Amino acid sequence: MTKLKDWIYRTVLLCIVSLYVMPAVGQYIEIGGSLGGTTYQGDINHFGSKLSIQGARFLNSFHIGYQFSEYYSLKMRFSSSSIGAYDNASVDPWRRQRNLLFRSDLREVAIIQEIELLDVLSFFRKFNLKPYLITGVAWFSFNPQGKYQGRWIDLQPLGTEGQGLPGYDAPYKLHQWSIPVGLGLRYYVNDNLFISAEVSPRITFTDYLDDVSGSYPDMELLRQYRGDQAVYMSYQGNQLSGEHPPLSEISGIGRGNPRENDWYIFNSFTIGYRFDPMLYLKKRRAFRHGRKCTFF
Repeated sequence: MTKLKDWIYRTVLLCIVSLYVMPAVGQYIEIGGSLGGTTYQGDINHFGSKLSIQGARFLNSFHIGYQFSEYYSLKMRFSSSSIGAYDNASVDPWRRQRNLLFRSDLREVAIIQEIELLDVLSFFRKFNLKPYLITGVAWFSFNPQGKYQGRWIDLQPLGTEGQGLPGYDAPYKLHQWSIPVGLGLRYYVNDNLFISAEVSPRITFTDYLDDVSGSYPDMELLRQYRGDQAVYMSYQGNQLSGEHPPLSEISGIGRGNPRENDWYIFNSFTIGYRFDPMLYLKKRRAFRHGRKCTFF
């Protein structure tokens, strides 16, 4: 974690220093906004695999950045979205019998590098399209919720897999790091205005975006420390019709897949504007001295 923080500080410092030491030709300040959708890949999915777009939610973000050259830019992006999924419509019978669901708001602050690819394909050159790669680091918050008696409640404090109980792991943190990666395609309407589309998965270091990861806890211990509400939110298979094992036999049975962390994926369309800060300052000086027509 310390190494990651050091990397962020060095990246920001490099950006600031570069504003002063690099030549100003071909460099721009950029601002923009994005709209799109967020999908989630985790333990609660419509399909048996992790490839699912169930529960896609609205995404909005804005950014400010600096374009160091035609091929490289660094941006600070602020994003707001949510994710959610449910078992009861899954094609996987095991998931349907588990009968869990969740939703969670997402808030993210990210430092994004965009590296434009060379125009190696004539198709991109012909239509003035600019493909680019996305890498970076992000700090995000989440808070999985489940439905209890018709209302949404926070799941992390309940310890649905025994988190915080004697003999179990500590509660998972609701603020985490993630690694943005992805691809984008940009089109310049003119020298300054552009539109782009991108798909950018976020690689996370948590398996609890959906509050599901490992095994069912000791239900009597959970009831003793957290109450009936926690037991209900931990195991909901008995809410379905048919026969179900007693709660005393549930402990230790797999509830999720702890071998793979959860992801969230931003799919967005962006409109942005860039301007040359040196040219802007030059124009300001020219107007201040009464030169209204030319800027030399």
